Amino acid sequence: NEELTHVLSEAVRQSKDPRIQRAFVSVTDVECAKDLKTANVYFSYLSKDYTEKEIRNALRGASGYLRTYIAQKVNLRETPVLNFIYDESIERGCRISALLNEINKAGSSDDER
Repeated sequence: NEELTHVLSEAVRQSKDPRIQRAFVSVTDVECAKDLKTANVYFSYLSKDYTEKEIRNALRGASGYLRTYIAQKVNLRETPVLNFIYDESIERGCRISALLNEINKAGSSDDER
């Protein structure tokens, strides 16, 4: 899983699809099935110009290139079919951080009174 995460990260950076390049897509994790026939690829992105669905469609469109890249770099009997899943953990972490900052600000203004 870690090797595929690393290899797919390289492949995504080298992708020529402008949606993938402009959105700064990152592969955050890969989970392979035990038989290695499928892999869930978790991704995040930084862009207000594209939606999650558009990025997922761009990745699906590039899946042939990504699978070929994997086949060249990793010695597997079969190259897994890639399923792309948006990773909300970064977004969730930012929301939690913002809430904690608000609580800290409210706490320090209460202390001043």
